[in-house]
Amino acid sequence: MRVLIVHYHLKPGGVTTVIRRQFSSLESSGFDVSILVGEPPEGEPGFPYTLEPALAYDQESQSSQDGPSGHSAREGGADDLRIGAIVGAVQANLGPPADDAIIHVHNPTIQKNSACLPALSVLAARGYSLVFHVHDLAEDWRPDVYCLGDYPQPATWVCINQRDVRNLKAAGAGEVHFLPNAAFSGKAGSGGPLAGSFGTGGPDAGDATGVRPEGDLILYPVRGIRRKNLGEAVLLSLYLPAGLALGITLPPNSPRDLPYYNGWKAAAGAFHAPIRFELGLSADFDELYRQARAVVSTSVKEGFGLSFLEPLSRGKVVLGRRLSAVVDDFEESGLRFPGLYQHITVPEGFFDPDTFLYRVKQVVMAAAGVYGLEGVNLAEAIALSLTTNPDFGRLDETAQAEAISRIAADTRARDEFIAANPFLATWWEPRGGPVTSDALSPWSEDSYGARLASLYQTVKKAGGGSPPDKAALLALYLNPEGFHGVGI
Repeated sequence: MRVLIVHYHLKPGGVTTVIRRQFSSLESSGFDVSILVGEPPEGEPGFPYTLEPALAYDQESQSSQDGPSGHSAREGGADDLRIGAIVGAVQANLGPPADDAIIHVHNPTIQKNSACLPALSVLAARGYSLVFHVHDLAEDWRPDVYCLGDYPQPATWVCINQRDVRNLKAAGAGEVHFLPNAAFSGKAGSGGPLAGSFGTGGPDAGDATGVRPEGDLILYPVRGIRRKNLGEAVLLSLYLPAGLALGITLPPNSPRDLPYYNGWKAAAGAFHAPIRFELGLSADFDELYRQARAVVSTSVKEGFGLSFLEPLSRGKVVLGRRLSAVVDDFEESGLRFPGLYQHITVPEGFFDPDTFLYRVKQVVMAAAGVYGLEGVNLAEAIALSLTTNPDFGRLDETAQAEAISRIAADTRARDEFIAANPFLATWWEPRGGPVTSDALSPWSEDSYGARLASLYQTVKKAGGGSPPDKAALLALYLNPEGFHGVGI
């Protein structure tokens, strides 16, 4: 079977990691696999690829977009030459349409390239089998990459979490399948504890290098984009005991995220917060993991949740914010995350509610306009849900900074915040037992390869299906509980 993997780029990140493991799994299973991208990697990716510049991000996507005023739905206007170039590159790599030929496209509905979806429509009309591998959905509060046009059909939709599977099916997509990412390379199932796993293991628990759980670093291995909720990481750092620090590995790449990131760097300094930034620019990633006592995540939105699994595969406990949309999938397969919290309650008086709710309504109205919706009722419903003791993770950066400023400056405010959230007093303490390789085997590269092969057999037999109804899909995601001030 011939498989062509298609994506906009091979920049470091989650999708590139998935592509690397997908290529490895398919090649070792005897598939004829090739890769087509619009932008080259920064270094040697470890696998062959073909470059087609017409697949690269639109220039508009690379410009600074400071909030909703920069949101745009790039419908139409796609250069016919670029559409033709993409179609031609696919045909040159894959050959003519055939039962054993599949185009596997990563994140095609995140419209970073206005020619991509029209090109896929052309290819579908010519009889090619399409697999749409959905890591994120623009309907999930991402108006800046939303496409107003119809999605290509027929196609097979593949999701990395069960929530998106359910929503796509509910919105009418005809062929939808669950394909969780591979969290680590290698074979599944030796049965023993992974090196470095610890929980209540006693004073000698530690990783294979001898680093102990009582190390001084709580690592947040992340690129600091907005939805990673860095304000909450700053907040958590204020409750660390003396001698511990929280460390963030990398700055964001995108101009849109950079001002928020730099704002938190400055605020953390002003608050004298024990948090370090950009550790990954001067230290090896593996070495940072070896130094870490535990790993934390404060993200408010994830497609798969690798940040919850990779630490376990490296023998580290995971602390921080629980995201039900992804953690539920892991727990249904037997994993447990006792170090996660669901909510951080913000008591009354820690930020200016009137100006915050005004900003929320403005953001929601702007987003609704991009989606082609009337947003008054949605804006009012979201504002109402944030009126009394909101979750810290749903605030925007301004309100978060106001709350942190009070906590940093006033011990009484600090104590009041702990009274509302008692777990904060010891949030940094590792909780949980050792994790075996058997427990992680559902997310091994072997398991991933087997799922991929099964998926392609299904595509070969069933073909694709109808796309989701876009209005129905929007209604499933645009709800009050899905809104986060730092996640849009």
